[in-house]
Amino acid sequence: MAFIVATSIGFPTHYYPQEVLANALRKYFLAMDLDFDLEIIDRFFTNVAIDGRYFMLPLDSFFDPPGMEVSVSKAIEATVNLIGETISKLLDKVALEPKDISQLTSVSLAPAVPAIDTRLMNLLPFSSSLKRMPLGGVGCLGGAFGISRVAEYLRGHPTEAAILVAAEPSSALWQGSLQRDLNSMIKKLPTDPSQYSDIIMTIVTAALFGDGAGAVLMVGDDHPLACPGQPQVIDSRSIMLPDTINLMGMDVVDTGTRNILRPKVADHVKVGLRQAIDPLLAKHDLAVDKISRWLVHPGGPKIINAVEDEFALDDQALQLSRDALAKIGNISSPTVLYILDRTLAGEQPPPGSYGLAIAMGPGFSQEVILLQW
Repeated sequence: MAFIVATSIGFPTHYYPQEVLANALRKYFLAMDLDFDLEIIDRFFTNVAIDGRYFMLPLDSFFDPPGMEVSVSKAIEATVNLIGETISKLLDKVALEPKDISQLTSVSLAPAVPAIDTRLMNLLPFSSSLKRMPLGGVGCLGGAFGISRVAEYLRGHPTEAAILVAAEPSSALWQGSLQRDLNSMIKKLPTDPSQYSDIIMTIVTAALFGDGAGAVLMVGDDHPLACPGQPQVIDSRSIMLPDTINLMGMDVVDTGTRNILRPKVADHVKVGLRQAIDPLLAKHDLAVDKISRWLVHPGGPKIINAVEDEFALDDQALQLSRDALAKIGNISSPTVLYILDRTLAGEQPPPGSYGLAIAMGPGFSQEVILLQW
């Protein structure tokens, strides 16, 4: 077993209501004289059911963005600083020092070499012999994916404590890549109608993603902090659907980077989660109605609805996911960690109760974790 002892969430200082972000994009279209229906921006920024989002990098330079070198450098620095603050809060909760941690797993799409974990070791006094596992390229899957991998590590190291941390600088796309990409595609649209679907996808992803960080302290069975009442990772299951690599991810294009989120994702979520959840529950002689807590990554309203419909859940089962999406948007890999944090802050289920932590991401992949209180 691996025990989840504590969680911590961190957000940057900049918070933008959804209408402010939509208005910035509309103004950019007008300033650049882009021939495109501005009502589409309003429609998609409203349809995602988000009130506002946190950004690591402010909108101050939206109409005069810096070059890639500056924006990437600032994104990496902001990500490391936010993770450092989040880990410090986590350790304060349990009265541990960085040197008490044996293993650190970090999840981020920030293109940092040396990796985020190495930079953290220069920010916080971890042991120089800290065992590190940086995870890249997993996107929204990362929070659940990381919990599974840390739990597997702790099964082999039951006396140790490990930290999982995840953070994504999604606002870095608003530092020039988003503007240049839309500008380029819309100008090509009159002679290349195939650009339209990518324009819509880019507007939708611009409406969805925000920034944040999450950290989780996990310990093995024989660690002093392991005690009854904490959720334990009983088992997990990973599924990758073949021939779906184009559904979700991030591409490098001539204008910078582009978020990929195809409309078919919601349909594949049902298939992928069935392939992951059914065998996992069957292995432990459980049925869906025995799950008292659903910790589901809210990729967007369609994702939440798809999970709810597929497993015939009542309208309260995924309320935490809907609330998270409204309050902070989709913050990619840390989102499920935020939902875990909110779950642990609320009323806990009776001892022996089960929960599922679920996320999906590039691949197209699903990660499902069976928890027991």
